[in-house]
Amino acid sequence: MADDIARTQLIGAEKLVALLESGTANVLLIDSRPFVEYNTSHILEAININCSKLMKRRLQQDKLLITELIQHSAKQKVEIDFNQEVVVYDQSSKDVSSVSPDSFLTVLLGKLEKSFRYVHLLSGGFVAFSNCFPGLCEGKSAIVPTCISQPCLPVANLGPTRILPHLYLGCQRDVLNKELMQQNDIAYVLNASNTCPKPDFIPESHFLRVPVNDSFCEKILPWLDKSVEFIGQ
Repeated sequence: MADDIARTQLIGAEKLVALLESGTANVLLIDSRPFVEYNTSHILEAININCSKLMKRRLQQDKLLITELIQHSAKQKVEIDFNQEVVVYDQSSKDVSSVSPDSFLTVLLGKLEKSFRYVHLLSGGFVAFSNCFPGLCEGKSAIVPTCISQPCLPVANLGPTRILPHLYLGCQRDVLNKELMQQNDIAYVLNASNTCPKPDFIPESHFLRVPVNDSFCEKILPWLDKSVEFIGQ
């Protein structure tokens, strides 16, 4: 497969539309913008792959396969084929040379090039495409919360929620349930509280406490780097 790896090629909006409407090509369309921008509006059938710092680091360290990330990000099962056409777009990059070497998009394209034969970057990004073909875009306004979270409100406990492969979001009740933790193969706990206890079955080296309260007044920035490093383990 290594001999077949090709560099990312540029594709224009008109050619992408022709590719999508031909019905003969198996096209995988990836939106690499932040979720808020994707949720506001995106090209029809595009899969959003979030450009978080954590995602970037896990991809760089090969702790997360690009094919696994695609399947997780898609709303339904995606058929992965080495020979299919992959088209990636950001907000407005005109060509590959204009993309910063340190950006998430550069990392994403590099990983895609190793897994697919045909990888393209949409020239002008979403801005250029939506100006030319607004009818081929969809989305909705982002919902912004108007109140502070209320952690003590009684809610149904449905267990931890998987937000990334091997990364879950849960509550104290989930963490203290040994059977539930083992079922989901969760071995590390990042605890954002001052008082929630460490489970007896979790070793000290697998537990990190961020001593903050659930309040908009809390300063969490000093803990971000340490938390990301812990999650990266």
